[in-house]
Amino acid sequence: MGADKRVLIANDDKDKANIFGDYFTGVFTRESNEEFNELPPRSLAFPCDDLFFSEEVILDKLNNLKVNKSPGPDSLHPRILYEVRHQIVTPLCNIFETSYNTGVIPGHWKFANTVPIHKKGNKAEVSNYRPVSLTNVICKVMESIIMDHVMKHFFEE
Repeated sequence: MGADKRVLIANDDKDKANIFGDYFTGVFTRESNEEFNELPPRSLAFPCDDLFFSEEVILDKLNNLKVNKSPGPDSLHPRILYEVRHQIVTPLCNIFETSYNTGVIPGHWKFANTVPIHKKGNKAEVSNYRPVSLTNVICKVMESIIMDHVMKHFFEE
């Protein structure tokens, strides 16, 4: 016989969130909370010593935002960020530089909204959904600039 499938019925949004949360938590492997062994010191040059967050690069990223995407937990929709890009480019430059130089990112950038996206099949079955994490768009802009810089480093001779 097949596996026993328990049918859970959600009466409200809170029940739905709990059912999805329980399912998604059970499907994925939890990371260990144990500390990693300390890595030996290395004398390699850090590829991002020359990273600079210029207003031009930030503005280019803001100009290319996908304005139809969903916002993250800060509720700042990409369309809004796109529309005010010329006004926010200087403050973002300062935030990115400070965050990068201090090694500290704003606490609210560490959060994500996880939403279920239907894959296929019966919409009433929780196993027919996959989780998608929506993170802060501003954080993704900074991450994209850093990624571009690191990738450039790897492909340079």
